[in-house]
This record gives sequence, structure tokens and C-alpha cells, in this order.
Amino acid sequence: MNNKQKLLTATAITGTIVSASAFTVFDYAICRRKKQPDVRKKEKWKPYLDYVLKEQEWLKEHQEQELKEIRSKDGLTLRAAYIPRENAKGTIICMHGYHSTNDIEFVPEVRFLWNLGYSILLPWQRSHGKSEGRYITYGVKERHDLKRWILYTNRNLAAKNKDIFLCGISMGCATTLMAAGLDLPDNVKGIIDCGFTSPWDIIKHVAKERFHLPPFPLMYMVDLISEVVAGFGLKEVSIPEIMKRNKIPVLFIHGDADDYVPMWMTIKNYEACAAKKELYIVSGAGHALAFSKDMEEGKRRIKNFINKYKTI
Repeated sequence: MNNKQKLLTATAITGTIVSASAFTVFDYAICRRKKQPDVRKKEKWKPYLDYVLKEQEWLKEHQEQELKEIRSKDGLTLRAAYIPRENAKGTIICMHGYHSTNDIEFVPEVRFLWNLGYSILLPWQRSHGKSEGRYITYGVKERHDLKRWILYTNRNLAAKNKDIFLCGISMGCATTLMAAGLDLPDNVKGIIDCGFTSPWDIIKHVAKERFHLPPFPLMYMVDLISEVVAGFGLKEVSIPEIMKRNKIPVLFIHGDADDYVPMWMTIKNYEACAAKKELYIVSGAGHALAFSKDMEEGKRRIKNFINKYKTI
């Protein structure tokens, strides 16, 4: 075998390895999982498990039995649980995170938010739980889903003349912050969340930390697959760019022990935000555990934020 043949062979082998790695990352990061998450099997929730299980029971007892439904822009049926509040001041819409569900991450704070006087809407994001979908788009398409939930809330849940606050955790944060770049109704008064900067940044971080894969040329192949198969680009939306034009107040929350979504991403979003903003860093809190780690301070910060920007 001459040098040219060796080079062609090496190139073919490298291309095959990169392509296989890209499809593996695509499957892991973007495709829907068949198995539903169980909080009892998640190591990070063990210190808070008794409390979470108790609050899950409260959620089941207080939510309406009939789920709310909307159709997405691309024809998916999306569903949400709803906890009504008599004489509610408004509605808080809570968007859960990646490969999670609406009765895990927000459960520690749902009763607290409800006790502030708000009805609670808990959608399953596309490709999660009881909502349809095959691919997770890290907020790119989910932001349009959230806008439809906001419009649904105004039309069908008597919220048109009342405040709406948006809460997001992890990918749910990306959904809410990306939605801030859309033309939202004026009664959306604030966003409370923690999350990443873009689909590209978070998948690149996970590929490197979890799979020890270099970003080049892997990420470009994953991006191409995402565009062709799932219909979105990993660089299609940048949250810092949206935040530069944002007019909705934001309370940014992040744990400094988060090894899944690094804290610098929230700092970058916070620094870019042109609207009124607050930053709350929770010492020792891992991914999606900021509220559970220090509930009393979390309650105080969230309550003060809502009171500052509510109109009712």
C-alpha cells in the first residue's frame, strides 16, 4: 500500500469514527428516551427524596384530572398539568428540564408558588412525558410551544388581565429565555430560571465532559444531523443575543456546584441581559438543585422578585 492509499484509508477510517460518534451524541442528546425518569433512582435527589415524594402527592391531589392540551406550530399535541387557585393573582408557567418531567424538578417549589396566590401550569415539553415529539431542540422549537401555552393561558385560563410569570430549570430555562425574544403578551411580567447559553454550547460541554470527545469536527457533524433529521441548528439561537434585546425582568439562579450546566453560562446570560435583572448564586448546589439546597433563601428571593414586578 503506497502513501496515497494509506492516506485515503486513514481518512475513511477517521470519517467513519467521527460519523459514528456524531450519531451517538445525536441519539443521546436529541432523541426522545423511552424510559421515564424516576426521582427515586436519581442519586442527586436522595438528600431531598422524602420531601419531593410528599410534594408529588400534594401535586397529584391538587391538579385538575383533565390535562390541558395545545397543538404546536409543527402539529404536535402538547399537554400540561394545571393547579388552579381560587381568586388567583395570575399564573406561573413552569418549564422542566432536559430528559426530565414536570413532577420532579419543580415539585419542591410548586406548593410555595401556589401559596403566593398563583395558579400553576406545568407543561411537558415536546418529546417528554405526555407530550408528543421525537426530538429535543433545546429551546429552539420549545420557545414557540411556550408562547402558545401563554396564549392558551390568556384565552382559556382567565389570565388575560392577570400577570404571568415564567419559570424554567436547565433546558426549561433555555425555553423561557429564548421565548423572551418572541412577541409575547404584555402580561408576561418576569422570568425565573437557570440555564445554558445555546444548544451548541451545552452539547459541546456534555460531549467533552461525559464522552471525552473533541468538539472538532464532531460538533459540526452533530449540527448537520440535527438540521437534516430534527429540523434545527445548534447555533440557530443564542440566548445572550436574545438577552441583549430583552425587556422582561429576569431572576437568574444557579448553583456553583453544577457540573452539568456550568455556572459561566448563567453569568454570560446575566451580563448580556438588557432588562431589569437579579443574580442569585447558591453555594454548593448541584444541577437543578438550587431551590432544594437552600429553600428559605430561595423562597425569599423568588417572593421578592415576584412582588417587585407583579401588577396585582
